Amino acid sequence: MRQLDQGLVKAFHAGGHYENFPVASWLLPAAVRPAVVSIYRLARTGDDLADEGDLTINQRLAGLAALRRGLSDSQDQAPNQEGLPRGPDQKGWSDEAISEFEAIGRHARAQLSAHGLNADWGLQLLKAFDYDAQFEPFETWPDVLAYCQCSAIPVGRILLGFFGLHSSPEDPAPRQVDSGMRDQMFFASDSICAGLQLVNFGQDLHQDMGRHRPTLPKSDWPAALTWTSECNGSGAEQRRGELLGVEALSSEERLAIARSLVIRGSNQLARGENLPRHLYKNVHPHGLRLALEITLILEGGQTIAKRLLRNPGMAWRRSIRLSRAWLFLSLMNRLPVHFWRLTQPDDR
Repeated sequence: MRQLDQGLVKAFHAGGHYENFPVASWLLPAAVRPAVVSIYRLARTGDDLADEGDLTINQRLAGLAALRRGLSDSQDQAPNQEGLPRGPDQKGWSDEAISEFEAIGRHARAQLSAHGLNADWGLQLLKAFDYDAQFEPFETWPDVLAYCQCSAIPVGRILLGFFGLHSSPEDPAPRQVDSGMRDQMFFASDSICAGLQLVNFGQDLHQDMGRHRPTLPKSDWPAALTWTSECNGSGAEQRRGELLGVEALSSEERLAIARSLVIRGSNQLARGENLPRHLYKNVHPHGLRLALEITLILEGGQTIAKRLLRNPGMAWRRSIRLSRAWLFLSLMNRLPVHFWRLTQPDDR
């Protein structure tokens, strides 16, 4: 059974790193999987550079600048944020590490180009990671959604682009899909990606609060929470400020924070529920395979959201990791049900 589990997980997570959602799984055509893995590697590396470990802000930005150089095929370091100076030099990184980051960016760019896509959505991802590297709290919910526009939505747009659904009018359009339907699919994809981001905020609440990275916007903060832009000692090299007052939060306030993030995420996921059916009916060939991949992503996000809403206190203790048993049951039991639903006529 252990060998079966390992094979199952490998088929589900081709990115080589555990995720709760499919990453270039065997559901996708073999010709597309390398491109998806290259974008996953870009996003995974950028995300780790932005907020994992004990790197300084300058180290994080230098690593992200190297990814950007490779992705944009530029020897110059692009601005890390509007109004901020151009990126720092590579101090703190070896030449080998910088070269590896640039190579990841170049490989992603090559895969995008091979599918008729430019690097714009990938560069949007890096913009979100730049924000993460020098994090300051979101002021309002529109600010959170603007962040999702960079951090999550590009992944969905790129995946659709690999199947010929291109967002830019300048891009070639090998799939003859009605413009209105294409817009509906983009809206649904954006909703799913934003929803997954918000649900992820909810399930990572314990980590983010411990790292002084509150993802609930300040407009919804309980009175006990405050933010100071002053950070004393060595922490000043690793973050822009300090979150104060977490210990003073009541149990109900903690639960309300988790619910707020997860409910908004769940609502966003619901707005995208028709995407698999649209893909099945309008993308040829391989629309069914893409639809089933998106269906499993949706089911994973909705499963985590439901568990957190049943027990929002969990968000303050640990992240949810979907088990191999969940994966097995989803593939063996749920996937045939979804297949049947997708293939039913509209007027059933």
